[in-house]
Amino acid sequence: MRDDASLRRLAEIGIDVYLLRGTAERASSKEAVGEPMVDPAARVAHAAAPGIVVLAGAQAPRGARLLRDVERAFGLARIRCRFSARADEATLADAAALVVFGDSHARAAGACLPAQRQREIGWVVVAEPATFAGHAAAKRALWSELKRIMRPLLGTDPAQPR
Repeated sequence: MRDDASLRRLAEIGIDVYLLRGTAERASSKEAVGEPMVDPAARVAHAAAPGIVVLAGAQAPRGARLLRDVERAFGLARIRCRFSARADEATLADAAALVVFGDSHARAAGACLPAQRQREIGWVVVAEPATFAGHAAAKRALWSELKRIMRPLLGTDPAQPR
């Protein structure tokens, strides 16, 4: 069985450890004694507050797999993401970051957003998803750009002052 410090560290990084009933009763008695317990649900709600909008059109199966992987990556990071096939003001209003697949979507998003709002949010503009099939260097560049826009949303960006 893991000690309490290890369980707290795992909870802080987002890993939920399932405990047997007897162990959960001991943990609740320690909480009553005054040891602070980390509430994973509060952290998830806080981390999910900002959202990323992904603009991509209907794709062939090769491109759909990449989009599923992007969605899975945001889900694992506990960042809310919303996929849309077209850019409009309502879709982009509360976006903390924007991932755009294709030049036509980038032009449409740029036309919808005022210049001040464009400077406030993080942007990643890449080629259509089907173009990434078989190009490892392009995929690597995409994933590093996605990490770049996720860091400020997660609060792990070393460039931001604390």
